[in-house]
Amino acid sequence: MSTPKISRRQLLKMAGVSVAGSLIPACGGPPQGGAGTPAIGATAAPEPTVTAVGPTVTPIPLPQGETIEGFTPQMSDPSAPIRIVYWWGNDYEPALQFTNDVIARFSKAYPNVTIEPVAGQDCDAFITAAAAGTPPDLFHTWDCVERMGVWARRNVIIPLDDYIARSKFPLDDYAPGIMDTCRMDGKIWGMVDSAGVFLLWTRPPYFSEIGKPADALPQDTDEMWQWAKDLTKTSADGAIERLGMRLPNWLWEYFAWIANFGGEIWDVNAGQPTPDHPGVLAALNDLVAQVKQYGADNLLRWSSGLGAGEGAQNPWLAGNAVMQVSGDWTGQSIFDFFPDWKYGEQYNAAAPPPAPAGKRAGESAIAWWSWPWVIPSGTKYPDWSWEVLRYYLSTEYQIAVRAKFKEMPVRKSMINDERLGHPWIKAAREIINGQRRLTTMMPMNPVAAEYSNLLGEAIDGVLRLNRTPEDAMAQVKTETLQKLKDLQGCLCGNPG
Repeated sequence: MSTPKISRRQLLKMAGVSVAGSLIPACGGPPQGGAGTPAIGATAAPEPTVTAVGPTVTPIPLPQGETIEGFTPQMSDPSAPIRIVYWWGNDYEPALQFTNDVIARFSKAYPNVTIEPVAGQDCDAFITAAAAGTPPDLFHTWDCVERMGVWARRNVIIPLDDYIARSKFPLDDYAPGIMDTCRMDGKIWGMVDSAGVFLLWTRPPYFSEIGKPADALPQDTDEMWQWAKDLTKTSADGAIERLGMRLPNWLWEYFAWIANFGGEIWDVNAGQPTPDHPGVLAALNDLVAQVKQYGADNLLRWSSGLGAGEGAQNPWLAGNAVMQVSGDWTGQSIFDFFPDWKYGEQYNAAAPPPAPAGKRAGESAIAWWSWPWVIPSGTKYPDWSWEVLRYYLSTEYQIAVRAKFKEMPVRKSMINDERLGHPWIKAAREIINGQRRLTTMMPMNPVAAEYSNLLGEAIDGVLRLNRTPEDAMAQVKTETLQKLKDLQGCLCGNPG
């Protein structure tokens, strides 16, 4: 019953998760064949190595009259020009020129350092370059944060702990939970650029139909489902014409729902998958109850009848659904397609209501998803990669980009910046400054890509009523544990 999706981060590319595990085979190193394979008789690409951090140098001032907000240079300008190649997956045209202009300001601090941003470079391109020994100097994970764990285990990326310590970067400035996608084996393997936080998006004009004011918000998920039932419209033959609440229908939205019920899908201390956690099962059974109420086939016909369901025809934007739990990138879609809409009138956003205390199996949390940067282990200039990364983490870059593209910052020192004027930032601030726990549902682990794929497929089956949550999650756990075992055997040189 999935519906087509569009978002700020081109989230349809999440389909890449399904092949993520195959791009670095279970054994034998990076993939063979294709553009990354040396010709017969050629010297094989060297194994990536971790380059030591260079000596700390005295910070230098910027040239007279030049400022870069929030960034203090910590290296000396090199005597000869160098080029830092930065790969990112973004090919969203409105973002490219603006962001590249911000990036270019780095050379005001270091005239002999040029950053070359190359857009549209996805994770397949990255791993091919790594296999050939020609990775970029800095890489934005974009749509493949789940693959960082296996990259770390295979020395495709380097840990950043020494750089963080020497530059005194304030890790505690990150909002709680956001860096969990970068921590594994006691080390930090990336730095989060931006993140999505999941909100309850509503269409206030419809609330008058059930006697609710435009700014009404349900107190818990049970109340939300009741409002949804009252707001749903059907034809004489029972076909759904408008849903009061669009059900979660893809992996990250499933994670948001699981977090709401106190579910956990990975035990960081044990290094084990926990798809059978009571909170996971409670969340899935809650969704199953809604599917049964409307009918799986009826929901499928509703979504199929919406056509492409993208852009302005997104079911929630088009008024075919009154409420949805979705990422903060929904706001960018409003600005793109309905710029005259007013916050609090045509739309509203708030933290998703928690599950009732009696139904959850842990503390109700709000889910993040993050997009980190990583430094490849084969880069020619790792010290400069870190210095560029520090600039990207500065106020100059973070606030400029977040304000331009209606995103939310992930650093506590920036969340209240007055330049962030998009309306739903208020909801994001309340979440970050509030009492509810914030979580990254899939912390960094070596099988995150395969595990995510298994979870997505299994939950899809559950919501089609083809299997029970209990049976589906038991199978996911068995298969994920086997993938962990296979990976460990491979890393130890044991093909078994």
